[in-house]
Amino acid sequence: MQAQTNVGSGSFGFSDGVHPTFSVVLEGTDAKTVEGFWRDELKRISKDVSSKKEIIASGALLPQVAPDTVRVLVKAEQRKGSPMLTAHVAIYTRNGWVGPDSDPKVYDAGERYVSERTTALRRQLAHEALDAGNKQLARLQNELSGLSREQERMEGQIKKSNDRAADAAEDQEHARKEIADMEPRIVEQRAINASSPSAENDKALAELMKQQARLNERLRKAQDEERNMKKRAEDLGWEVKKNVEDQGRKTSEVAAQEAVVKELRAKLEAIH
Repeated sequence: MQAQTNVGSGSFGFSDGVHPTFSVVLEGTDAKTVEGFWRDELKRISKDVSSKKEIIASGALLPQVAPDTVRVLVKAEQRKGSPMLTAHVAIYTRNGWVGPDSDPKVYDAGERYVSERTTALRRQLAHEALDAGNKQLARLQNELSGLSREQERMEGQIKKSNDRAADAAEDQEHARKEIADMEPRIVEQRAINASSPSAENDKALAELMKQQARLNERLRKAQDEERNMKKRAEDLGWEVKKNVEDQGRKTSEVAAQEAVVKELRAKLEAIH
């Protein structure tokens, strides 16, 4: 994007014939946007504006160009697939179409008018590009922050999983000790039941067996808990690794977009 707006002279075939024009080459926009800008600009100073085949403003007030109202024609021309666009502006006064052969003061005034309006358009486009760039940067920064928060969350879950695995391992030790303490009591009760059978002794043995079963179930659950928590911590570890890689890529995207925004801001500031 050039800092200065360069207005050239030429001619263009409008629907009512070929007329001398002020022409400006623009980049990074399209015919609809350019013609829409000119239509809005001309509506503010014209009696009537139509936009069928081209923008036609009738009864336009351009005192810097002519004391009477003028007619302004605008057409944006862009080849398919090209980033470049040429805006053709023709001005008709009481003395005819303004061109290089017109009164130099009138021609210079027309050129300044087209230059000023084009500069305003370029600044508008540059503002829009900068706004879009800032939005994209904010989106990327939010995504990076989200990845960072997700990493912290997963690392917290890893710690909790490891703590639960450690608690489960400790619980297994306690269960094994209680099971070991229970075994001789069961052996002893069985001996008592064998020498002195009774309903009371049978009940005592049954109770000891229930306690042993509960301890074995507690041991099994603690083993499952330790195994599950270690697996969960391992899975989360892989997720954290992937997250860190994603953060690296996202950080590069943020840096690249920051450079884009810096360039867009510089382009905007350079337009005058």
